[in-house]
Amino acid sequence: MKHVGKLKTTGSKVIVVNRTLPGDAMSSLIIDRDSLRPLEEDMIIPLLESTEGQDAFEFGHVLGRHRMPLEDSPNAETADKANSLQGISILEHLHTSGQLLKQATENVLMTEEGADAVQLDKLNEMIAEQKGVRVEGLAIQPDTTASGDSAKNQARLMMARAERLEKQMNTLRDNAYELDPDLRPKKGRPKKQADYMNDQDCNSRTRLLGI
Repeated sequence: MKHVGKLKTTGSKVIVVNRTLPGDAMSSLIIDRDSLRPLEEDMIIPLLESTEGQDAFEFGHVLGRHRMPLEDSPNAETADKANSLQGISILEHLHTSGQLLKQATENVLMTEEGADAVQLDKLNEMIAEQKGVRVEGLAIQPDTTASGDSAKNQARLMMARAERLEKQMNTLRDNAYELDPDLRPKKGRPKKQADYMNDQDCNSRTRLLGI
């Protein structure tokens, strides 16, 4: 089970909403499972256990896509917003109710089933290394996908790979020229198309005249 863990200091069970935060790579966003009310638990736990939840790089993406059924809330403002076109996402509900807690990544032990517990800060370092980015690059950005990839990060990785391939290509070309100098392009101005056509025309007239 991904996105689940416990706090080192208290042993409290938590759900990790965001493994790191923009501008604060050493902090995460969590939910204390014991603080969830029955309605919230009925909405969040099935999402956590679902394929959608387990495939997501950040569980916060999933919580932001699903709405809380709060149309009958005794709070008139909450009910009006829930009935609006936009509605209230589970993530927004948790934020307004103060249940999204900032926690140091070194104090969060990830306890995925079948694996040894690992500190979230160490896990983030391993994931960042696999993705070829710094830990700061794991934070959700406006263009971050559900798989945790950023279009900008992907573009930078592509450019870096293109530069490496270009260097390899130049090295291979130089090696080929050393093995066979005749392959090296000849210096000098290449003939223009007009010059070529004039040469062809002259040759044809020469043949007709028998010269």
